[in-house]
Amino acid sequence: MTKQLLQTDLLVIGGGASGLAAAIAAKRICGDRFSVCIAEQNPRVGKKILVTGNGRCNLGNTSKDYAAYHGSLTAVLPEFLSQTLSSKEFFQTMGLYCREETDGRLYPHSNQASSVLDTLRLTTEAFGISVCCNCHITGIQQKQHTFFIQTSDGTIIAKAVIVATGGFAAPKTGSDGNAMKWLSVLGHHETNLSPALVAFQAEPKSLRTLKGIRISATVSALDAQENIIGKESGEVQFTENALSGICIMNLSARLSSENPTALSLNLLSHQTSSQTQAMLWELYSIRTQWRTEDWLTGLFQKKVGIQLLRSCKIPTDIPVYQVTPFQLERLSQMCHDWRFPVISRGNWQNAQVTAGGIPLEQLRKNSLESKWISGLFFSGEILDLHGECGGYNLNWAWCSGQYAGMEAVAYLKNTLERTV
Repeated sequence: MTKQLLQTDLLVIGGGASGLAAAIAAKRICGDRFSVCIAEQNPRVGKKILVTGNGRCNLGNTSKDYAAYHGSLTAVLPEFLSQTLSSKEFFQTMGLYCREETDGRLYPHSNQASSVLDTLRLTTEAFGISVCCNCHITGIQQKQHTFFIQTSDGTIIAKAVIVATGGFAAPKTGSDGNAMKWLSVLGHHETNLSPALVAFQAEPKSLRTLKGIRISATVSALDAQENIIGKESGEVQFTENALSGICIMNLSARLSSENPTALSLNLLSHQTSSQTQAMLWELYSIRTQWRTEDWLTGLFQKKVGIQLLRSCKIPTDIPVYQVTPFQLERLSQMCHDWRFPVISRGNWQNAQVTAGGIPLEQLRKNSLESKWISGLFFSGEILDLHGECGGYNLNWAWCSGQYAGMEAVAYLKNTLERTV
């Protein structure tokens, strides 16, 4: 006979950002009327929070630009945001103050992600929210408005459940997608999933000499027919086998359902190709006796200039005056269309977020409650909504967590009234 592990009014499955927000929001409303428990499979809650923002935790964004979000739930996102506290307000209610930096990005004043996690963790303790760590969920059933959640250590009984288990990105932090196995038994399934906020893998031979270099560019993603399917400007970072940087990651978020065959870098997007050609002729006349490897000095970093020349099949050990007009014209074009064939997008281990998840059509209207299972709610990355770089994904985590927590308490109150 399976032993009973614990009993609670509301069980939040997942102690990440969204799950912690859901539990806090619910307990803030219900007080001592209902018990709230968090079930977390890791030894501690909030593991993924500690690695966000390079350890600083970019915990939100003040921008109202809904174009930074993608997925089916963007249709209801404005309503959810309008009915919950903003990221800044949410943390201020717990005594954590934020600083706003470039492009509306929010960080804790301490610049430490641990401050964000400590604030959430200590608030859950102060609110009397119980936390059950090392708790691995293996199945879930509902019988007569009561949930029976099977774990490796026994059964948890709850009247309402919020699933905040995350997606598939960064599985080392606990987001392994295992929840979909037992959610599918309840009739839920996810949309097509793909790693988002990742680098694009390219041919290592073309990147080897560029490793570690950062350069500003306008990046266009091209399909097999060389049509532009996405464009973003910013800093590109070269690794030994990939193109990375915020603009590249944002492209991966926007193109979650498409796989570009090449990335085209425009290194001089502030001017036309003819202007670039005129500039190269001027440099040609001034530096005519220089070696070609030094020809582009001051225009690009030296390794970038050398790789551009090699891509145009211009020797780097000849005097500039030996460069032909055809080669110069080719170099001018290359400055505006430097192609890197894409092998693949980054994998789940390197992804910051999951694109795809439980879609809007499987939820009740204007709600985060299951369309088929009363009392079952969702929040965070498990849903079909993801954001671009800049705090948008944590915006969604706090927002959806609060909303699910509010709805769960309303459900518990209505259930109690029906049974009285």
